Amino acid sequence: MITAGGIVLAGGKSRRFGSPKAFATIDGQPFYMRSVKALMPFVKRMIIVTNEDLKPFFGKGEYDVVKDMEQYTGHGPLAGIYSAMERFSYPWYAVVPVDVPFIDENVFRVMLPYCQEPVQAVIPVVNGKKEPLIAIYHHSVKDSLSLQLSRGKRSVHQWLKEIPNVCEVAMENEKPFININRQWDFETYIAKRRGMD
Repeated sequence: MITAGGIVLAGGKSRRFGSPKAFATIDGQPFYMRSVKALMPFVKRMIIVTNEDLKPFFGKGEYDVVKDMEQYTGHGPLAGIYSAMERFSYPWYAVVPVDVPFIDENVFRVMLPYCQEPVQAVIPVVNGKKEPLIAIYHHSVKDSLSLQLSRGKRSVHQWLKEIPNVCEVAMENEKPFININRQWDFETYIAKRRGMD
């Protein structure tokens, strides 16, 4: 078992969804708690990174709620990852966003064995598509992340190219990686969910 901090990215404005995705629910459970529960078995500390407006709504739980660092507010998911790394020091960080409500702990269970130096990032690949926001990062990537943000670059995939030792793990089950962007997506996937279970 690695020593890791868990980072839940919940700072997005959810403009396309129309309301904060973190608090949309499935079976009475908010999206953000589904992300928290997927990481909980593997991490020493849970960190939810969000924005000023949403922070009060998370309440108290088995997690810390922090905002993006001021100089990177509004700079996307890279800012969220860096803000958590800057505040809490761990050898590894497991990351997941709040808009993948079908995420489950098996995704991280599969990735964990690959978290061995010199590996710096363990990234799932589903049908040829990399999923860098559902991943595990070594603390050594923090400097390259800081440099990326200082240059005003926000692309997660571009940042991956700056990490020398990335381990890609092929996964066949698409369900945990379904991303909800719009209300229509939500309604469609909820309708399909019974057939996918």
